Amino acid sequence: MDAKFGRHDLLPFWIADMDFQAPPCIINALRHRLDHTVLGYTTPPVEFWESITGWLSHRHGWAVENDQITFMPGLKKALSLCLNYFSRPGQGVVIQPPVYHSFRSVIEGNGRRVLANPLLLSESGRYEMDFKGLERLMEAEHPAMMFVCNPHNPIGLQWDAGTLACLATICRTHGVVLISDEIYGDMMLGGCRHIPTATVSDDAAAVTVTLGAPSKTFNIPGIASAWAVVANERLRTPFFQWLSASEFNTPPIAAMVATRAAYEEGGDWLDHALSYLQDNVSCVADYFAANIPEAVIQRPQASFAVWIDFRRFGLSQQQLVRTLVEKARLALSDGSSFGAEGTGFMRMNIGVPRAMLAEGLDRMASVFSKLETGGCATQSSAVANIPFVKMSGLGNDFVYVDCMERPIEGLPELARNISGRHTGVGSDGIIAILPSDKADCRMRIFNADGSEAQMCGNGIRCVAKYIFDNRIVKGKTHLTIETLSGVKNVEIHPGLDGDTDTVTVDMGRPLMDPESIPVLWQGKEMVEATVHIDDGRQMKVTAVSMGNPHGVVFVDSFDGDIVSTLGPQLENHSIWPEKANIEFVRVDNPNSLSMRAWERGAGETMACGTGACAAAQAAVATGRARWPITMRLIGGNLNIDLNPDTGHILMTGPAVTIYSDTYYTSSKH
Repeated sequence: MDAKFGRHDLLPFWIADMDFQAPPCIINALRHRLDHTVLGYTTPPVEFWESITGWLSHRHGWAVENDQITFMPGLKKALSLCLNYFSRPGQGVVIQPPVYHSFRSVIEGNGRRVLANPLLLSESGRYEMDFKGLERLMEAEHPAMMFVCNPHNPIGLQWDAGTLACLATICRTHGVVLISDEIYGDMMLGGCRHIPTATVSDDAAAVTVTLGAPSKTFNIPGIASAWAVVANERLRTPFFQWLSASEFNTPPIAAMVATRAAYEEGGDWLDHALSYLQDNVSCVADYFAANIPEAVIQRPQASFAVWIDFRRFGLSQQQLVRTLVEKARLALSDGSSFGAEGTGFMRMNIGVPRAMLAEGLDRMASVFSKLETGGCATQSSAVANIPFVKMSGLGNDFVYVDCMERPIEGLPELARNISGRHTGVGSDGIIAILPSDKADCRMRIFNADGSEAQMCGNGIRCVAKYIFDNRIVKGKTHLTIETLSGVKNVEIHPGLDGDTDTVTVDMGRPLMDPESIPVLWQGKEMVEATVHIDDGRQMKVTAVSMGNPHGVVFVDSFDGDIVSTLGPQLENHSIWPEKANIEFVRVDNPNSLSMRAWERGAGETMACGTGACAAAQAAVATGRARWPITMRLIGGNLNIDLNPDTGHILMTGPAVTIYSDTYYTSSKH
């Protein structure tokens, strides 16, 4: 709780397990097995498989043969294993947000692309699948797989047979493998019946891989046990063989014992638990209706969570989270973690003793009963949970935030906090990707100190990769990106996987007249001009603008601390009205230069794209080099050339995605 919420005095209603002891039958079975003190290699007995198939038959009327089922080492691991078998890096996988947040993280973490087809929310508060949108998405993106949550997390909705059948037909038509996460299928409430996806039609049986587990049902997530059922032999046989080759589907002793005890003896315990949970749902519904009528809850048909709509209060997501944490002292799951479609919502785990539930509801009512609906809507549009992607252009690393559909305020402050190498994500700054009425997108660059930069050559390549790989623009490799130094043209060079390998950026015409740079210098150009610095030394500096100011210094070597001492002195020299980026350049041969970069607002970085272009222009202008030029930086090489027809500099280099995650902001950051 300290790590996630920054304090430990909260009532916990967020993590997805119940505050109940595991069934005695499971505890007793584990104890009994440990009386047999040999813990060697153990082959699953046939009774293990029959305990699962028998449960599915008895509980859900689903006839599954033993050879159609295999063990999985946990549900999330099962998602990852399915991804790695049924898809290739770079391929798309469809999800339906708001949805289980690990769908997105496991897809992106395994190098696949998230294709979001959000659920539709009617004015009456009913969620439905968007089949028209799904058809369009599949026709345009050709995904390899789709994840469906059945019952749906976080809404708690059991999809009806007609909806599931339509979904399966679309998937089969487009050759898409459908992974059905049914971990909450045993936790049906209010007399609802679980409908396994694979049972609704021949199409569903042909394309569905069903994943389930006893972990949520019997509150044993610490015992990693899950299973997969595949009816289609053509899907099943090679998949199961692949799993077996690495023993991914070999169950450990504890998993076999606990699973078998749960499914053979845990039915009565589960019935009592579900009855208790149903009463908790009624308690929450009645309490909200009487005390917080402005908040709307979805009555779950399954699971131990309720999905709460707080949008009538007009709070930003950040305000909503802070109100619950700092005023009500409650820890709930942030709705936006399930996707942007969850903004304004929270998920509350009600699998708790009723006394604890009552205390939590009272705390909530004591705060929200004092708020007027819509009263705080104009205070702030900041968000509490900020999804981001960390990307690097030759080691020049930035945190990239997608603001195409979700505006984020306070970007300078966010840059200062998120960039800390020890207290934040760690980066040279942040780059926001925004809509543009002039180009395919717009980028704003904030250095680690919060200052805004006009242009970043390494950053713009990563922006191009982001909008191309995420199909924000479709069907073209020539893109336009708006910056503070004008609209830049870029060309994507895809790799074998179809995603971006390298990017060529038209960096524009280099400018050397002092007024355009700007630099306080009398004369037509500032070339090899003597600049006096504080320690008494004199440096020869050439000034160039690539949409931002640069000072280029040619050196024989990078020995000592030349960059860290002279860099900040030259950056802040009085000749630069807006400060400047400083490049130290060594000439290796007429077509190859080595460079170290000191960037204003960021310090020494592993690479600087605009700096590399400025250095190349300065080297040619002083007769030290000729086009094309390979620029060698700490982070790698850039290829710099001049288009003789336009006089524009063309820069080609790589852009790399490091990882994606979510940054949590609080009032104390």
